[in-house]
Formats: sequence, C-alpha cells, structure tokens
Amino acid sequence: MEPKKIPTFIDGLDELLGGGLPPGHVVLVSGLPGTMKSTLTYAILHGNARRRHAKCLYVSLEQTRPSLERQMSSMGFDIEAVRGDLHIVDVGTIQKEIGKGSSKPWMEFLRRTLTTKKDIDGVDLLAIDSLEALEVLAKFEDRRTELFRFFEWLRDLGGTTLVLAEASSDAPFLGLEPPQPRRDETFLADGILELKMHPISDVEVQRRVRILKMRGSHHRTGFSALVFEDGRFQVTPVISP
Repeated sequence: MEPKKIPTFIDGLDELLGGGLPPGHVVLVSGLPGTMKSTLTYAILHGNARRRHAKCLYVSLEQTRPSLERQMSSMGFDIEAVRGDLHIVDVGTIQKEIGKGSSKPWMEFLRRTLTTKKDIDGVDLLAIDSLEALEVLAKFEDRRTELFRFFEWLRDLGGTTLVLAEASSDAPFLGLEPPQPRRDETFLADGILELKMHPISDVEVQRRVRILKMRGSHHRTGFSALVFEDGRFQVTPVISP
C-alpha cells in the first residue's frame, strides 16, 4: 500500500501535488527574496501542527526564535495554538551547545540537536531555513558530497523535510556571468516547490508557485498564483496580463 501523503493545508496546493507531500521526502522550497518562502513553509508546519497534531520542528539559521515568532504572529498565525506541537530551534541555541571557540564540526551538533528532538518529541515535519546559512555555518568543503550525506541523513531521520533555498536570479540581461549549471541540491532533493514574482503589469507583480519536481507523485507542473490574505495562503489559477 502506498504511504499516505502529508497534507500542506494550503488551499489548492495539495491538488497540485496530487494529494500532498510524499512522506520521508526532502523537498526544496526555492525562490528569490520576497517570494514568501519562510512564511509558506511555516504555514505548512503550522497547519499540520494545528489540524493533525503533527510534531513539527522549524530550524531557523537566519533568525532568532522570538524574531521568527513575532514575524509569523504579525502575518496572522496563532503561535500559542501550536506551542506544544511546533517547536523552533534557532542558530543561537545550537551555537550555545557548541560553545565559543569549539573546533568540533558544526554539522555534528546540528544532527545531535535534531536527533535529540526526534527522540524526545518526535519529528513528523522538519524545516531547515536556510540552505545558504547552513552552508556558511558548516563551512562546506565538498558541497555536493556534504549535501548528499546531509539529505540522506534527513531521510533516515524519518520525517518529511522542507529545505529553504535561494534561487539564482533569472535576469540574463545583467550579463555578469554565463548561465550556471543546475545546482547540486536540485538533483539531490526529492522535490522542488518553486516560488517566483511574476510581473503582470508595469506596476503589479503576482507571486506564483509550481511543483518543479516531486518524486513518486503525479503532479501538475505549471505555475499557479500564490495569494496570501488575512493570514491564509491560497493557490489559484494565474492572472494573465
């Protein structure tokens, strides 16, 4: 029997995904700054914590826990409603565990932190925000090999993981460098949710989302509009110019 998929609780997104996220997958949430990667990812964890009492863990490597909670509260999310099921671990917490001046590998402490959380509370859904911050903190030397090992370790952890990643700019007119080959994580991840800002007039842009890749799923591949109003996301057909 095929494992039951993990709902996102984002109106319209589960339909695009063919029912939800396949369990155990490592999925990239990719986009330029301003495409609401963090908010969409948090919304998926928040919905699962609130409606399924799933055990969710958001690892913030760019913001402190109070800062992230204030941001999400201002966006309309009820932080207290999921306090018992959605936990946030920030980079400061991990660095305190490591200690100043420690020569021990940073990734070792991250893995230990996640393993401890899994053993104590369980981890059904995990978010890593972001891949770029992880790369800097962990001082990757052989990027592809270290990402491969980390993604395999995340799969072995047993939950479903959302990894936030910055997309490279699609503005070829800058002419600063030739097109780059696809980055390692796009090959190594099981799925990719791609977010972008699309101009629909001279003064308006529309957020859009598509499932660029999702192993083991029959999913749609075209872009849809991603609308955020009153603390809720909705995926709808695109608005044509």
